[in-house]
Amino acid sequence: MKAVLAATSGKKKLYYVIDADSSESDGIVVNEENKAVTVSFFSFAMKMKNLKRFSRTPFHKFLWEMPNGEMKQIWIDTFITKNRPLNRRFTENLVIHTQLGEKANKQKKTEIKIKSFLDKATSNNKYNKILSTIDTESKEP
Repeated sequence: MKAVLAATSGKKKLYYVIDADSSESDGIVVNEENKAVTVSFFSFAMKMKNLKRFSRTPFHKFLWEMPNGEMKQIWIDTFITKNRPLNRRFTENLVIHTQLGEKANKQKKTEIKIKSFLDKATSNNKYNKILSTIDTESKEP
């Protein structure tokens, strides 16, 4: 799953799942309790009160502003029927989340533990290198 934060409403966050296919839910809502719930993105967005839409990137602008003319069919193929993958220019500057809600917290805690372990291992290796260098230098041939 690859999701992009698209809007907020109070403490709720609405994400668009960019790699969903037409048979899957393409939205995820993370609520105040940090629970992630899958939803139909546009249906849920229309019902959400006090929705604050993000429009800071080309992706967000394209997501929220259905264009007219030729671009309208491209928009429908991209977001509704999902027959057209997102162009790289839309996704290159996005923060893409692979875990949301409680899973994201667990992943972050695991990453912190791993980093801490690796930092300790690295610092112990430096200490051991220094000791072995001193030991080697102190031995005369």
